[in-house]
Amino acid sequence: MKKFGHVNVDRAPLDSGVLAEARNDGTIVIDSSANLSPKEEKRVMKHEMKHMQDMETGKAAYGDEWLMWNDNIYLRRTIDGVKYIDGPAGRLPEGDENHPWEAEAIAAETQPTNKKEDYGI
Repeated sequence: MKKFGHVNVDRAPLDSGVLAEARNDGTIVIDSSANLSPKEEKRVMKHEMKHMQDMETGKAAYGDEWLMWNDNIYLRRTIDGVKYIDGPAGRLPEGDENHPWEAEAIAAETQPTNKKEDYGI
């Protein structure tokens, strides 16, 4: 396990199509089969760190059957084997860029960071 700022980063098998995830236990997990270049890994970590920051500040939280964003609860569903969230933009697949929490994390991928304080890069 390595560190990315104050967050532990681990590698483990993740669901098909999931590259990485920020977890409630304060860790970020990268799919063990992912072969990322240093540039790609930095982008993924910035994305997941945004999710982690949102959870740490109370802006976001999640459970197996729900997701909270800005004090609103949205339900997770599996339909024909596809995982969805009934979010503020409607029923979209998990990870869809049109979910506001994903849009913010995607925007964070290209933001400059205070390397020492924010991410420890």
